[in-house]
Amino acid sequence: MREYTRLAELKEEIERHAICLLFIKMANCGVCDATYEKTTKLLEGYPQVVGAAASIEKIPSISGEFLVFTAPTVLLFIEGKEVFRQSRIVAFQPFEEVVKQAVEASTRPSSWL
Repeated sequence: MREYTRLAELKEEIERHAICLLFIKMANCGVCDATYEKTTKLLEGYPQVVGAAASIEKIPSISGEFLVFTAPTVLLFIEGKEVFRQSRIVAFQPFEEVVKQAVEASTRPSSWL
């Protein structure tokens, strides 16, 4: 998972990929570290999902941009639109289910073509 230090680059990354997961963390946060590790392991099973990480200390404006006021926060974007959000205690079973559904939906051929 790549860590970003500039908001503009982060927003471009989210827009550039079909499925993007944003992990927002804080320094000296044990829950953030443990959740980050589990999230990274989860994403190893879903190479279609691009992982991005950012620290509130390094990008203070991220709080206002994504309305994030606590860490860790996990945001899942499909085609640049937020479709899932969890903060503080991340329940990995529903989180992985949403990721799986997003990947399956993105690999299914469109019915209107």
